[in-house]
Amino acid sequence: MNKRNISAANFRGALVATLLWFLSCDGRAAATTNQQELASANAAFAFNLLQQIATGQPGTNIFISPYSVSTALQMVSIGAGGSTRTEMQQVLGTIDMESAALNAANKEIGAIIDSKNANFVLTAANAIWYRDGTPIERAFIKDNEQFFGARVEALNFNNPASVNVINAWASDETRGKIDRIVSPPIDSKTSVFLANAVYFLGKWEIAFDAKDTKDQPFYLDGGGQATLPMMEQSGSFSYSATNGYQAVRLPYKGGDLAMYVFLPGPGTNLAEFLGAMNGSWWQQSIQVDFSEQKGTLVLPKFDLNYSIDLVSPLQALGLTNAFTLDADFSNMSSDPLYISDVKQQAVVEVDEAGTEAAAVTTVTVDSSAMTPDSPIPFQMTVDRPFLFFIQDRQAATILFMGMVFDP
Repeated sequence: MNKRNISAANFRGALVATLLWFLSCDGRAAATTNQQELASANAAFAFNLLQQIATGQPGTNIFISPYSVSTALQMVSIGAGGSTRTEMQQVLGTIDMESAALNAANKEIGAIIDSKNANFVLTAANAIWYRDGTPIERAFIKDNEQFFGARVEALNFNNPASVNVINAWASDETRGKIDRIVSPPIDSKTSVFLANAVYFLGKWEIAFDAKDTKDQPFYLDGGGQATLPMMEQSGSFSYSATNGYQAVRLPYKGGDLAMYVFLPGPGTNLAEFLGAMNGSWWQQSIQVDFSEQKGTLVLPKFDLNYSIDLVSPLQALGLTNAFTLDADFSNMSSDPLYISDVKQQAVVEVDEAGTEAAAVTTVTVDSSAMTPDSPIPFQMTVDRPFLFFIQDRQAATILFMGMVFDP
């Protein structure tokens, strides 16, 4: 039996680097130029986002779907204009793509992810709910329906039942893994609520034998250890090793999707290891460095349930204007709007049979219109001469008038 010392921090880095990509990169269809360009942009955004989250949460388990985040933000960006749109495109890495090409690429990638497959379940869904009465631009709705397959619906946000509608959608699209993405009451300033959901269920190409799973030490970052159920498998793996890390590719049935697990070398600073990663490194170097080799893999069983407010990481990446009252979402609505919140919930479970994972990203768009101050309650004491009228409101005619000096 080949036992390895695996730190918690190192394994987290391996897990995240792995799952960043099985949702956004697969070979089920020939990639178009636009699709390749968007995939590159998504790759760069994925690593940038993860690095920002890791910086703000050192030593913490992290599990995200960067594809879900970028998709939700691209849906919002359709409604952006001026410097707000430019800033969003820069952060998402799509500044050099024409709108038509970007929309087409999003549709192509979405269709691939959401295509039926006998070997695994992988779905993506988008939705937009807006406050009934909010003036939503027809082009914004049309583009999101056409290129993102978005469900678009007006709801009475003042009615508590609207919360049930939104949460039911999330539960349906994640097979019950995430069933609550909004809580009542919905803020009175909220005008638009956008969401992307991604769900994956896949079996390993070669399953781990549960009889080989044994409790073993898992060495924690900074010292100490925990005893965890560790799966073990020997055979031929797609494997890569350098002076800095070991890596293995674990395909799911059908071979299109796979988990990549990276194990940095002993004593390696995980933050520095992650900091050296970027989209180009992944696409141009890492994926071609794997070769079939005999070996033994020992991997913990695990499950994670992770939630994060993404406003701060996105602001650190340069997305700032969209969160201010100066934001320009004139292509979404004639009302003055700004993004008030971006959140993601994500869950994953890995065992001998395979992997189940889900994520929902939500973007809350609020109105920045000034609401009139509540009037100060008045007091009227009719204790002196007064005047009165009697009017037919429908006829807009004063029928009677009177002056009273001494009632």
